[in-house]
Amino acid sequence: MAITFEQFFSAIVQQESGGNYGAIGPMTSYGHAYGKYQVLGSNIPSWTKTYYGKSLTPQQFLNNRAAQDAVARGKLQSYWNKYGARGAAAAWYGGPGSANNHMSTASQQGGPSIKDYVDNVIKNAGGYPSGGSQSNFSTGSVVAPKLSSAELAEQYGFVSGLLNSIPELKKLFQQAVSGTWSADKFQAKLRNTRWWKTHGKDEREYLISLKSDPATAKQTYQQARTKVIQLASQMGMEVNGAVKKYIDAATYNMVAKGWDEGQLRYYLGAYVSFPKEHLQGEGGEAINELRQYAYSMGVNLADSWYTARARTVLQGKGTLQDYKSEIMNKAKAAFPQWNKQIEAGQSVADIAQPYMQSMAQVLELPSGSVNLFDSTIKKALSYTNPGTLQKEAKPLWQFENELRGDPRWKKTKNAQDSLFQVGHQVLADFGFKH
Repeated sequence: MAITFEQFFSAIVQQESGGNYGAIGPMTSYGHAYGKYQVLGSNIPSWTKTYYGKSLTPQQFLNNRAAQDAVARGKLQSYWNKYGARGAAAAWYGGPGSANNHMSTASQQGGPSIKDYVDNVIKNAGGYPSGGSQSNFSTGSVVAPKLSSAELAEQYGFVSGLLNSIPELKKLFQQAVSGTWSADKFQAKLRNTRWWKTHGKDEREYLISLKSDPATAKQTYQQARTKVIQLASQMGMEVNGAVKKYIDAATYNMVAKGWDEGQLRYYLGAYVSFPKEHLQGEGGEAINELRQYAYSMGVNLADSWYTARARTVLQGKGTLQDYKSEIMNKAKAAFPQWNKQIEAGQSVADIAQPYMQSMAQVLELPSGSVNLFDSTIKKALSYTNPGTLQKEAKPLWQFENELRGDPRWKKTKNAQDSLFQVGHQVLADFGFKH
């Protein structure tokens, strides 16, 4: 006669401990077995993680009836589905490798042969009602009586505080408690909720810890927030009220979703701002380096350009060399006749240095006051030979002669001395002595 899973489940309980949650089996080469269903200690951490939602030690397992029920029901159901009644009993007694060896009569450590164990389970199962033993209803059988809020929450690694704080889960929880739902039915419904589907395993565990152990959860959050603030400051973010929401979001994702430094940088980098008067951290250093390079290449760029590039550097989406290459290409487009020199590693400032020195000397300008953005220098660097119509370097002598036509030259001492000398020469030519 075929038996139901609930009959089988009740027979396993009778075979293992007779229903004693505090039972500890004798020492074997595999260690002790614990609880109502006699689960080996070596299996407890992984099985509780899988079927209860958090890993327990053997002692914690022994003191947690809900965990024992959840593990036994989950594991036995998987064996039942895979091996059938006899194979599931053999797998529970001797491990999955024994599932197809349920007729073995070889003696086992401290117990009957696999065949005797399986025969006893199947025989005893037939004596239970199809719904299973009433003593096992709390484990989630189909005909289970109403469960209290605390029992149902604990059975699946939840706390009622969390379930009641989320409207979707609260509604489901109330239906389960007020109805005749089994724990299996509640779990199936829970896994189909939008909340479950949109929150990963790590995030669910963190949210559970907020309700079950708020002190530890708060400490973990504060430690993570300190690390996020340190990273944000290192990147150049001015940590103030304006960026609090970004710091909080990054911290939550770190503790609840396991974000690493790369993910934090990618997120925070998008919100770092760099006002000219307050450049700091890695972002500020990146902007300064790009600005200095652009200045040396005679390229003028908006502040927004620097901010956007610095952010992508912080996020790991680009490098300083990428944007220096962008600046170099702009310089080559502006001064095409100097492309070979620029590609060879010279800056436009290096190329323009003789012109800038001559201009400062001829017009008697303060040292350092002449730069690449002066229209006279830019014109010299963009010279077109009128004879060939080719872009080329303007001869320095020609550049200096043109400077003497600059209105500023007339105000120089050199110009005044030259005029004085010309005047003397004219007087001498007319026979006047001076």
